Amino acid sequence: MSSTQPPTTLQATYFNGQVLKGTPVNVHCGAGQLVFFLGDTKHAIALRSVKRSESFGNAPIVFELPDGATLEFDRESSRNTLKFWNALSPSWFEKVQYHPTQWLLISLVSIAFAAGLYGQGLPLIGKWIAFATPQSKVSKFMEDVLPQLDGVIFQPSNLGDQAKATHQRQLKSLIANQAGLSHVKLAFRSSKIGPNAFALPDGTIVLTDELLNSLPAEIIPGVLAHELGHVELRHMTRRLLQNAMVGTLIATFSRDISILVSTLGTQLVAQHYSREFEREADLFAIELFVKQGRDLAALELLHEKLGSLDQSGSRNASYLDSHPGADERLQLIREKQQNKEAR
Repeated sequence: MSSTQPPTTLQATYFNGQVLKGTPVNVHCGAGQLVFFLGDTKHAIALRSVKRSESFGNAPIVFELPDGATLEFDRESSRNTLKFWNALSPSWFEKVQYHPTQWLLISLVSIAFAAGLYGQGLPLIGKWIAFATPQSKVSKFMEDVLPQLDGVIFQPSNLGDQAKATHQRQLKSLIANQAGLSHVKLAFRSSKIGPNAFALPDGTIVLTDELLNSLPAEIIPGVLAHELGHVELRHMTRRLLQNAMVGTLIATFSRDISILVSTLGTQLVAQHYSREFEREADLFAIELFVKQGRDLAALELLHEKLGSLDQSGSRNASYLDSHPGADERLQLIREKQQNKEAR
């Protein structure tokens, strides 16, 4: 019976980490070291100091040397010899790629884990961090957000002082006896993005001239109540945290995939979270109106008006819409109104 001995020397390509061009070298193993010559210079690298990058399929086997250089071996011709040298111990992740059943099982488990993380994990983590951080620290950290937006999407408001004073009184009335909202303040701006209102993490509610000029003054408290919901529930802080975590996870697992993939994935998830937060803010506004004895019909009129301002012409939300559809929002208000009348 004959046995085939692995070769004592392997061909590899040496990259010094500074230039793209590699240098062919002959490598052998002895006394726990990888030994090769570059010109007349002998290099002996202890195996314990060598790191190996995970590789898949027929990709080359790459050894990372302590000085930042690399040795690249052809997988098919070198794999058995490197194993014989005890220089190649495949990780479990590399092993399962040759076992379809195990690969399928791991894929299913990974998908289930990702779905759970997406649906429950990230929102819970983001919420915990947002509420564990004192509002004073969030406000201090985020105080430069509005100045950065000025000149980019915002311009000075053209709204008259009397109109501004009216909306300030409306806000004061809404936050009366609401200790957690005492830091909220209004900012008036003209906007390049059209009719809009949104709450910044520091508690500033921005109202655009375009929105205020499009809606009757008497329904603006509905807008403010909705934005107060975003502030009370720390939606913007949670959204920023969730977006950051999603972007980090996608970038980590996509590795050499274009950053565009990470950006797209982050935005898709961000839109989902936005709709969930909008629903929560709608519910907060309804409950605040009920608590203060306000007429819910004002909220109905608000969403009717906002629906008519929607340039898409659709009253129902699609997956990529950032807000629930007008019909959905009106239905929620009417259900609350019926419950109120039934009491």
